[in-house]
Amino acid sequence: MAVTPSQFDLLAKLVDVSALRHKVLAQNVANVNTPGYQRLNVTFDEVLAQHMNRHGDQDVERLQPEVAEDRLAPARLDGNTVDIDNEMMRINKNTLLNNTYLQILSTKTAMMRRAIDGR
Repeated sequence: MAVTPSQFDLLAKLVDVSALRHKVLAQNVANVNTPGYQRLNVTFDEVLAQHMNRHGDQDVERLQPEVAEDRLAPARLDGNTVDIDNEMMRINKNTLLNNTYLQILSTKTAMMRRAIDGR
């Protein structure tokens, strides 16, 4: 299995997006009791999928995630749209994804080291 620089770019971008998503999710949790607060969401997956269909894993470093208010989330009586249970579930999912990306990156780096060392 060949490891290309573009694969490292893709993994690095995924790690960066998961870090941003974690910050946004933490901000949502911190504002769970703020009246009128609108839940924020990071959009990137759809843009990445479209890019991958058209261009493969080339130039993914140019793709940028967007942080926007979630207009579809239902509001409570105080106008807040954060559901703490959903946010905690999203944090857990994001943590698992981040750990997976880092493990893949670590494995690919180790493979390259072994190839360079000739083992």
